[in-house]
Amino acid sequence: MKRVTKKSSYGPWLIASISVLALAAVVTSTVGRKGRPTDGHAPVVVATGRSDASFVLDPARFNDSRQREAYTAAREIPAVLNQLYCWCGCKENPATHHRALLECFESEHGSGCDICMGEATIARSMVEQGVTDVRRIQDQIDMNFAPKPPGS
Repeated sequence: MKRVTKKSSYGPWLIASISVLALAAVVTSTVGRKGRPTDGHAPVVVATGRSDASFVLDPARFNDSRQREAYTAAREIPAVLNQLYCWCGCKENPATHHRALLECFESEHGSGCDICMGEATIARSMVEQGVTDVRRIQDQIDMNFAPKPPGS
């Protein structure tokens, strides 16, 4: 009598499990407890949702010149801000969960946050200097606002 053996289907599952664990190790080594990157470099932000200034608050509603400048920047270069990571933690915050820096200026959140205002003004200044590569703008923002990696 011929013995029928069933092929094990554990192989693909085992490989998939190991791959997931390896990916988790990479993610946890570069992402802090609050979900923000810890390696000093922002993740690439894929532009989603609105990339226009239709929901950016009117800069004239603010008395402080820094606030007006930041909201004006958001109105002038919304497509750029829509591709920038904001280091204040608003993306990881369940209450705000902003997709990109642009969204910080669609509410009063940006008006009370030095990081948001600083990032927007850096971005606008670089665009005015002719920088069109969003990754270069993000790198400059990272240098100014990203937490420093351990040991640096």
